[in-house]
Amino acid sequence: MCKILLDFETSGLNPYHDDIIEIAMKDLNTDNVFTCLVRPKSDILVSDKITKITGITNKMLKKDGLPWEDAYRSANEWLLNISSKKTLTIISHNGESFDFIFLRRIFRDLKQLSIPSVVAVNNVTFIDTLLLAKRLIPGRDYYNQKSLCNTYRINSEGGHRALNDVIALEQLFIKFVSLLDKEFNKRRTIMDNPRIIHDYCFLKV
Repeated sequence: MCKILLDFETSGLNPYHDDIIEIAMKDLNTDNVFTCLVRPKSDILVSDKITKITGITNKMLKKDGLPWEDAYRSANEWLLNISSKKTLTIISHNGESFDFIFLRRIFRDLKQLSIPSVVAVNNVTFIDTLLLAKRLIPGRDYYNQKSLCNTYRINSEGGHRALNDVIALEQLFIKFVSLLDKEFNKRRTIMDNPRIIHDYCFLKV
């Protein structure tokens, strides 16, 4: 069973039209990570506002960014290699409204390039830790990742760079699983049952 933390940095907040400019993924509880800068598929320059938020400049993308085809192919190959013959869980904060939409765009673009994506060959479960947090700890004013990390004293310095965000998200997810264990009185091994976590986000259980 393979659990991957995922985060994108993007050129804007519209997951249907804006560009991916950075990808980061981390295999839960290991040092195995994937990260790369991505040259915008649209060739539109990144705005000063996005640079201020992320620290990612157009110069960085031109010098160190991969062409989008290479970045998408490499990310997909990393996922395929790490999840070979395993069920795959992909975890992201605000994934349903943001990251998972960008990820599905990657898979669609790979299909157009005749490259089989990980979702075509693996059984994939998606977990949105934003939805998980709202079920676990209702009544908060803020559910963004930084606020939640502050609550549980998780270091979130360097946020809005994708790898830093997935490292913080890993600790947050582990904390949420421990809270869910308590709610279920440890009747189930929650970490080994990601489908239960997914269903908990959406269903009355």
